[in-house]
Amino acid sequence: MAFKAKQVKKGFFDIHGLEDFVERKVHEVMTALGLSKKAAAAATKPAPAAKEANAPAKRAAPAKKAPAKKRAKKAAAAKPAPADALGAVLAALDGNAKKAALVKAGKQKDQLLRSLIPLYVARELDAEVSSGVTSKFWAKFGVKYAAPNAAKALREHAGYARRTKNGNQITPNGVKYVEAALKAA
Repeated sequence: MAFKAKQVKKGFFDIHGLEDFVERKVHEVMTALGLSKKAAAAATKPAPAAKEANAPAKRAAPAKKAPAKKRAKKAAAAKPAPADALGAVLAALDGNAKKAALVKAGKQKDQLLRSLIPLYVARELDAEVSSGVTSKFWAKFGVKYAAPNAAKALREHAGYARRTKNGNQITPNGVKYVEAALKAA
């Protein structure tokens, strides 16, 4: 079998005759195993010639692996989805005696306070409260608060919240900050 390699744009190579070789080998394996007659018949057909001699060969899309899908499903089942985390935080807020005061305090222009209130409400929950959940939490109450702002407020004010493998978690200093803001309001 003779292959011809030709350099095309950006250092890539176009190898003529490689596709035919691979198709023949696939055909041989398929017929030896007696698997699919359609696949074997398709492999015996010669590949259509390229329209232009300079056109690079088309590459086939890589096959998707089933085990990766299973791992992704298991990982998704293990972690609560952001909507579930948001629902858990909203349910915890509904059960909180200070709900009205917390919502009123969150409507102030204090970004640290806005970032800490969902963490304060969810401190007893096993929910991952991310900056996106914080943003959606405030959207439910008509407050525009972008996720990057929530993350930045927690990042710039060290000591009020800490990052864990399950998302952000409020610290005792953060609890004191929220309770002081509730008393002031």
